[in-house]
Amino acid sequence: MILAVAKPFEQALQLVTLIAMPMILMNAFGIFLFFMIIKTFIDEEERTKALQTHQAFSIAQQTIEHFRKGLNEESCQTVAEIIKREIKVEAVAITDKNGVLAHVGVGEDHHLIHREIMTALTKRVLEEGKILMATSATEIQCPHEDCPLSAAIVLPLMVQHRTVGSLKLYFTKADSLTGVQKELAEGLSRLFSSQLEYAEIEQQRKLLKDAEIKALQAQVHPHFFFNSLNTISSLIRTDADEARALLIKLSTFFRSNLQGARQMLIPLKNEIDHVEAYLSIEQTRFPNRYEVEFFMDESLFDVQIPPFTLQPLVENAIYHAFKNRKEGKIFVQVQRVNDKLVLLTEDNGCGMRKEQVKQLGKRIMQSEQGTGTALWNIYQRIHEIYGTEADFHITSTLDVGTKIMIQLPLKATRWE
Repeated sequence: MILAVAKPFEQALQLVTLIAMPMILMNAFGIFLFFMIIKTFIDEEERTKALQTHQAFSIAQQTIEHFRKGLNEESCQTVAEIIKREIKVEAVAITDKNGVLAHVGVGEDHHLIHREIMTALTKRVLEEGKILMATSATEIQCPHEDCPLSAAIVLPLMVQHRTVGSLKLYFTKADSLTGVQKELAEGLSRLFSSQLEYAEIEQQRKLLKDAEIKALQAQVHPHFFFNSLNTISSLIRTDADEARALLIKLSTFFRSNLQGARQMLIPLKNEIDHVEAYLSIEQTRFPNRYEVEFFMDESLFDVQIPPFTLQPLVENAIYHAFKNRKEGKIFVQVQRVNDKLVLLTEDNGCGMRKEQVKQLGKRIMQSEQGTGTALWNIYQRIHEIYGTEADFHITSTLDVGTKIMIQLPLKATRWE
């Protein structure tokens, strides 16, 4: 350009020769600097997103066990404290659709739990199911005259497309509510909604399973009831004291049935009493047909276990193991092995084929020997309650006998 317009040409050429190399270098450096600025900006954006993701997942990991309990004051208070600690905000609040469940930080002197929702902004979020922001105290519309909170982002907590509550991040200065804070809050809202949805599904599954269990536990074989009454009726004429004792055992048996229908877990001692009551009735009906030996660690009697865990195993042995035998033996053992409670029943009955053993407990079967419903029910219940920490194992040999072992964790169930 200089050579085209400048005169005289010789002087212009001399000037271009003089400044060409510095100009090329300066232009190259400028281009390099421009691209470095763009790269730095992109890298910083990526780093910010990575930090946001890490922070969001860190918070989610810390809060998941609390939100699994659903929206309640205890879980929400803990979650709000975690969020405030991890994100630099002045206050965090969580509500359900009716009131404030937790408020941690600035304003907790008047944003009280057990109270109806005060701010109009929160009410709008609950009604519309949309994220709303406020950059002034006027937009928040807190009725408390001296409320120091002047900015907020309020996010809906959704479960299956229903707004069940809100998460609120408060600031005392409007410029503290940045785009980064907004993006992080939106991510947390989605994560928390997923956690609450999972918690509700788990609760519904538990209630359904609980209903199934109670329906199964409440079932009493009519023939067992009437046979027991007939036995007691016969004893009244010959041995009134024995008849009275057997009637008490029968009442214990039915009380255990009713208790099992109302509760998910009972003390081990109650299950042992249930087994003994059942055996007393059966051994009176069929004297000298079988012998039962107990090996108990009484220090475990207070451990909570699912009802109808041990009694059906003993009943199965009586009805199926000794069908073609005049006498038999059943061993019932309760012991601690490391951090597990081990329930074991073993008989010297007719045993089973390997094909039968593989299916027992895993599914209901149709055969001349029975359906295996009791074992399937136990298998399903302990895995629903304890998950993979429970174990159910059957070993059997034809004409030798059957051993059934149940292992349960001594710690709390996964529902707690």
